[in-house]
Amino acid sequence: MRNSAHKRPILGITLACSLFLIGRAAAQETTEQPVEKPGGSGLFNSIHVVVGPAAKELDPMAVLDVKCGGGNKKVCLRVNEILSGDMAISGFFKVLPKDSFIADPGEETLQQTNYGDWFNIGAKYLIKGEAAGSGDKHSLEFRLYNVFDKKGIPVKSQSFKNIAAKEVTKAVHRFANSAIEAITGKPGVFGTSILFSGVTGKWVKDIFGLTVGDNKPYKLISNGSINLFPKFAPAGEVLFTSFLDDKPDVFVGKKKITTDDRHYRGAAFSPDGSRIAVSADNDGQADIFLLDPATGNIIKNLTDNPADDVSPSWSPDGSKIAFVSNRSGGPQVFVMEADGSGQRRLTMAGTYNSTPDFGKNGLVVFAGMDEYKSDIFTVDLSGNIVRLTQDQGNNKDPTWSPDGRFVAFLSDRDGAWKLFIMTDDGRWQFPLMEHSGAYSTPSWGF
Repeated sequence: MRNSAHKRPILGITLACSLFLIGRAAAQETTEQPVEKPGGSGLFNSIHVVVGPAAKELDPMAVLDVKCGGGNKKVCLRVNEILSGDMAISGFFKVLPKDSFIADPGEETLQQTNYGDWFNIGAKYLIKGEAAGSGDKHSLEFRLYNVFDKKGIPVKSQSFKNIAAKEVTKAVHRFANSAIEAITGKPGVFGTSILFSGVTGKWVKDIFGLTVGDNKPYKLISNGSINLFPKFAPAGEVLFTSFLDDKPDVFVGKKKITTDDRHYRGAAFSPDGSRIAVSADNDGQADIFLLDPATGNIIKNLTDNPADDVSPSWSPDGSKIAFVSNRSGGPQVFVMEADGSGQRRLTMAGTYNSTPDFGKNGLVVFAGMDEYKSDIFTVDLSGNIVRLTQDQGNNKDPTWSPDGRFVAFLSDRDGAWKLFIMTDDGRWQFPLMEHSGAYSTPSWGF
């Protein structure tokens, strides 16, 4: 990471003031509604390759349009769109253009495959399917083939009988995940959810969700106030900070958890759901505290430091917490044990490092300023830093996928902020939205 001459972060002011300014500024960015069109084929036309660590090349895959039986052609078109889109943004396959196919679709069935025709266009893998039904009852059959070996590949979820129309999208994602698992050993991430905050009006930010693969945001929290820092909570709820009662408090769904006079932000449930780590004001600066989620009472001050400590993120096993502190000057990523012991600095480069997220792979992903640009990096527990983005606009607010194989983040590389995902080495990056908006702090979960 190259050093840069950015201004020292204003973490010394009271958390109440800083949160108010952040929320008001964010709410004034735009009044555009963050509602996207369903992902079309144009969304996946460009792949952004980062020059960096060596990585496996994408395997060429042909996805043949499903044979459509019954009266609902729209369902078949949707199946084709979802399946091609899932494979294209999986980070494992290069989906071949359909105009390159030379096989006769009429002769291709689930039982009959002309492997030579697919080999000759360079396909290593082939997906075929059939869809039948009308009204609210549909059946789907998919098959995965290894063209090089001239044989089918067993897939866990490839047959779906008499499912409702509203379940078709989930069924296609299940097959896509199972096909990825059959090839790579681990299932895909389609059907998982990403939370984020988005501006919807003057002084208003709502909490949205987006299902990976569907790529159309849906509103989860809308209360006419500024709502920030969404995280997943037990029982399918959403944990977030809201100014609903004129100061930042922690909410789970519609329930306000914090009831004292402190100003709160950046909360996160422990993996077992028994505790909440949160940043809150403490005599003019911010510390990391543990809260009891049942009562909202403070259990312990974990940092108790004259500097500002914010943005707690639990390790997947619940043993450690990554956070940001300016105790060494500018904001840097630190780590501590879950009881507050063993606090130490992880990032030794950069002048403004923020928004850490602890991954299943033992890496902490974070955003760092470099020559007046924000980019995404990872750091391991020994302090080794790897860069994931470069020369692609500003990139911020990274979050790991549940399996640790992908990172979602915000980027303005197209001129305004959009949600992207990339493989864990940063080599393959894909947009999840066609349209931009005033989005912030995505969080990825199941």
